[in-house]
Amino acid sequence: MLKANVGLSRKLSENYQSTGFSLNLEGEIHATLDDPEAVVERVKELFDLAEEALNQQIDRHQSDSAIASRDTGNQAGPPHGRSNGHAANTSEHPAPARNGHRDEKPQTGDPASNKQVQYLQTLAKRQKLFGVKLEGFIEETIGRRCTPYDLTKKEAGAIIDALSPEESRDNRSRR
Repeated sequence: MLKANVGLSRKLSENYQSTGFSLNLEGEIHATLDDPEAVVERVKELFDLAEEALNQQIDRHQSDSAIASRDTGNQAGPPHGRSNGHAANTSEHPAPARNGHRDEKPQTGDPASNKQVQYLQTLAKRQKLFGVKLEGFIEETIGRRCTPYDLTKKEAGAIIDALSPEESRDNRSRR
């Protein structure tokens, strides 16, 4: 008896954000290597089954009900149900920031992208700004205390500009 492992993966991108889907199936092939056509046929069946299962998973992710639930259940977090490892805010009340303070002003605009948050944190680390210090810097810059994950795209851009070295800002303004 032979075993076959079939693996598929797809990456879908939308608004500079991507979601990965992957699936691996393992199955037994009740044929011998003396009958290569039967082996190939069984592997094709496994591949077709894996492809169908992966397509169903992607369809569920993109369904109207999934989009509606993500939009209503995660208004302050990252788009499309992505959380960057942080829990989504699904209550009707705004979640407190990590330091226990509630946002003083509600967030308006699209949430900051994953890349913006990562870059902002990289710049902050270079200046030894972590946790409460970073939240204080954010408050000084945009006028409300929050974590990098609670920023809008526009706010994240302002923080990135404020954290960027002087020569980087000069080069950007000359373009």
